[in-house]
Amino acid sequence: MRRKNKATEGKTLTFSVPFLPPSFNAYRRCHWAVVRREEKRWKECIYFRWLELKRPRYEAIRVTLDFCFPDRRNRDLDNYLATGSKLVGDAIKGLFIPDDSPLYLKGWSFGFYFRSSPETIIKIEEVRKDG
Repeated sequence: MRRKNKATEGKTLTFSVPFLPPSFNAYRRCHWAVVRREEKRWKECIYFRWLELKRPRYEAIRVTLDFCFPDRRNRDLDNYLATGSKLVGDAIKGLFIPDDSPLYLKGWSFGFYFRSSPETIIKIEEVRKDG
């Protein structure tokens, strides 16, 4: 069983990465090496944020992803849900939670905003494992 960090127990952690996930349509057409580079980019960025946050660990969490777009172009938002949840889910398992299965990752929420620069804001909320 993993130990919890008492300083963050029951709190919501919020941090951001200075980029957006690719659209699923673009992501699935990429060469496998490009896909691996994108996965590595997300894992490394989230790993360093996890270290900055003093390595919090939870039994179960709920994740909110807020996608901040730099312009108001028309986008198929469910494509960002698909790649964002995959890239973040793969990056947080083994760090914040033991695995990204429904036993530990209890739910997702998504928001879409417009800001001057692209950004993905990640909110991790501790929840009860049985609830």
